[in-house]
Amino acid sequence: MIPVLAGIVIGLGLVCTVWGVTTLALNKPVGRAQLIAGAVLEVAALTQTVIAVVLLAQGHQPLEFGTTVGYLIVVALIVPIAAVWALNDRSRYAGGVLAVAAFAVLAMTLRLLDLWGPA
Repeated sequence: MIPVLAGIVIGLGLVCTVWGVTTLALNKPVGRAQLIAGAVLEVAALTQTVIAVVLLAQGHQPLEFGTTVGYLIVVALIVPIAAVWALNDRSRYAGGVLAVAAFAVLAMTLRLLDLWGPA
């Protein structure tokens, strides 16, 4: 894992979380800009996942291999699932769904940094 990239994912996750909660609180539907922000978060998370998989293939041993692989898979899948949900449910709760997904990516990335251990 690259700590700088993980920091970017965490920062984007925080921005998307706050944006989603704000959308929910203001009773507004999810807009195009919010979905684009989610897509940027997804690209950063996918980049992080690909780099981690390459490093695992090169022999890096995280503290808990199975947990690390599981987190990498979920981090890559959760934002697209939330985005599809938000596109199909145009109510105010779609922002909450995106906020929960972004927070989950943020939290799992923090945990991945712990699991990754020394480089």
